[in-house]
Amino acid sequence: MQISVICWNLLYKTMKNITLISDWKLRDPYVAMLKGQLWKAIPDANIIDITHAIDAFSTEQTAFILKNSYKSFPEQTLHFVLTGITLSHTSMPVMVEYDQHYFIGEDNGIFSLMFGDDPNVKAVTLNMPDEKTTVLDKFVSMAQLHFSNNLKKNTLPYDTFIRKIKLEPEHDTVNRIITGHVAYIDTCCNAVTDIPVKMFKDAVKKGNFSLMLSSTKHITITHFQEFYNPKEEEVYVLSNRLGYMEVALNNSRIAVLADLHIGDKVEIRY
Repeated sequence: MQISVICWNLLYKTMKNITLISDWKLRDPYVAMLKGQLWKAIPDANIIDITHAIDAFSTEQTAFILKNSYKSFPEQTLHFVLTGITLSHTSMPVMVEYDQHYFIGEDNGIFSLMFGDDPNVKAVTLNMPDEKTTVLDKFVSMAQLHFSNNLKKNTLPYDTFIRKIKLEPEHDTVNRIITGHVAYIDTCCNAVTDIPVKMFKDAVKKGNFSLMLSSTKHITITHFQEFYNPKEEEVYVLSNRLGYMEVALNNSRIAVLADLHIGDKVEIRY
């Protein structure tokens, strides 16, 4: 038993997990080409797709999904953040270390959206400019250096992140109002808000509430479910697996019907 535990710990420490998140979609061959490039450079890499269905250039969607999914993977996982990258020869990759995970991408605002001014963020960039290769080639080289423990001598500290303002939910306890936004629209066209379920439950408890969506069609919702309820006939909100309030309508595409978009205002009164 003890030997098995030791073997597992050794295996765990040597696992080379890489995730990919992008706005590349899957119609084109580019995702597969990157995986091939990674396997050539790191033959024992375990590559997992988070999603490639991010809206084009949406750093906000990418930050929201990655921030709320990276903890599902083992510590020491390296996450490739590919949304909106330039593929230029002059751009340099940045690798961020946070919470026992690593994130590699261009500094296009995603990292500031994810981590803000958290003092636990550590970041480096390559110290060897090379205009003969694209930034994506440099991503792969940086990953190779990382897994071979040669990153430190080939990088410099990086702390001048591009800043993007993140819309945060607000709770007005005096007027009993929670204000947030639509953060993501999933494959079923349900609208995921940025309002944490805990914030909602702590405020509303088991009392009455009304959730209003500001779109071209104003919708008011008063039903909450802990999970997807196939018997619910009206538009309702539920606790989704990311821990946020989600607007849903059974067997229907509520985001299309209600003309909802990312960034739309969500207001809960209780």
